[in-house]
Amino acid sequence: MGRSRPKLRPVARPALSAVPAPHPLRYGVVDMGSNAIRVQIVEVVPSPTGRGPGITRELESHREPVRLGQGVFLTGRIPEAAMVAAVEVFRRFSRLCQDYSVDHIRAIATSATREASNGDELLERIREASGVSVEVIDGSEEAYLLNVAVKTRIDLTKGKSVLVDLGGGSVEVTLVEDGQVLAADSYQLGAVRLLHALSAHGEDDQAGQRPFLELLEQYVGSLDTRIRDRFGSGRVHRYVATGGNIETLADLVAMDGQLQREQGVDAIPLDSLAEWARRLATLGHAERVSRFGLKPDRADTILPAAVVYYRIGRAARLDKVLVPRVGLREGLMHEVAAGHLRAFRAIDHQETVLSACRGLGRKYHYDEPHAERVRRLAMRIFEQTAELHELGGEERILLEAAALLHDIGAFVSNARHHKHSYYLIASSDLVGLAPAERALVAHIARYHRGRNPDRDGHAEYGRLGRKRRARVLRLAAILRLADALDREHQGKVEDVKVRLGRSRIDLELQLTPHSQGQSLALESWAVEQKGGLFTAVFGLEVRVAP
Repeated sequence: MGRSRPKLRPVARPALSAVPAPHPLRYGVVDMGSNAIRVQIVEVVPSPTGRGPGITRELESHREPVRLGQGVFLTGRIPEAAMVAAVEVFRRFSRLCQDYSVDHIRAIATSATREASNGDELLERIREASGVSVEVIDGSEEAYLLNVAVKTRIDLTKGKSVLVDLGGGSVEVTLVEDGQVLAADSYQLGAVRLLHALSAHGEDDQAGQRPFLELLEQYVGSLDTRIRDRFGSGRVHRYVATGGNIETLADLVAMDGQLQREQGVDAIPLDSLAEWARRLATLGHAERVSRFGLKPDRADTILPAAVVYYRIGRAARLDKVLVPRVGLREGLMHEVAAGHLRAFRAIDHQETVLSACRGLGRKYHYDEPHAERVRRLAMRIFEQTAELHELGGEERILLEAAALLHDIGAFVSNARHHKHSYYLIASSDLVGLAPAERALVAHIARYHRGRNPDRDGHAEYGRLGRKRRARVLRLAAILRLADALDREHQGKVEDVKVRLGRSRIDLELQLTPHSQGQSLALESWAVEQKGGLFTAVFGLEVRVAP
């Protein structure tokens, strides 16, 4: 890795202050993707006021063309040569971080490492050779980082935005409304994956280029219906694309003088994107390199990428795509600069988590007022029973998420809907929740009713570790009480005050104005029916105060 010339990148202008400038911190970040490994070293000077991210100065930035996905998408394994190359990149990166006296390193890996049967072996070899621990992230975590990166360049606070990041192995489609992530979906239609899936149909043979383009269009066409359903009937206000391929396509469009500017970033007319896909399809790999100066590892993936980006833009019913020239690496850098130095945790992304839960709830037509009431009542009980459950902020956000989603299984069937809720949550991408956290939310929601958790009788619950089972038990017990207080879904209970005694707790209910004077018999019965888990976990009987 050669030294690049340091560049100044202002993130926020620090306020004038007489306080001495804080000591700058240096961070190293790595995005180990399917088509390349991208590394960056930055220096962050915190704002003197402690507000905002301060000034970030880029010290090093490199892209290493290590194509991990090339073997994974064909054989399920990372080839030895690619593993050796990846380990060497990290070894050099580690030395570079030592030279710069880096304070903290954070590295992520995406779809190729996720899917490879020998992915764990690669991570271990990297750790032994460089001392760098790489976290493998899922599609929802990719979507979160993408949103963080794009927001540094484009205002997403008004209207509906579609963010698309095309990597080597997958395409991540994120729906953002008024600045909040509503949904994130990952499709196995990355550029390298598509290239190899269709390579037998003439991509390397110029005579076969047009049939290849037609086949590619048909293959990618499977996206159309799924994406249109996800977008819904409302208007999409902007389409934002990230990734090396879309940046290269923007450069090609600029050669024709067709590149535009919108919201301070490059904008490609969708018609120009389609025209360049047709033009590239008439050329072989060598001609793309010689005529347009494309890198060899870009010249083969750019055609599949162009088709994917075009089809998504058409599905969104928009006529241009915005190119902010940022990606996962920049999103990760901003996460680190914000002090999020460890793997993804829900507590660091509370608003994002709750927004994603509401988006998933709407997808399955949940009773939103009921879900919000149960969430609010669960929080009140959680706060007032802290000395019993001894849980903290991390568990609080998991309870909030479970409260919002506990009834979504009714979309499948009201009978045994708690079990359906479990499977829907466990199999959905929820932005801001790591996979292990999502599993806990699914379990908490699953046990909002029905039989108590049973280590021997419930296989999924039994596979949780002892500490995780204990968290599920305590949080599910609280969720059951909150759900019982809105048994009719009528919103009778405005608030709850918990009175702790030696052998029981009394729930003193405050009714909404329109419910004043009504009987609490049904709520008392529901608490009696659903309070058994709380009694089993905490040893206290529960009743509604007269």
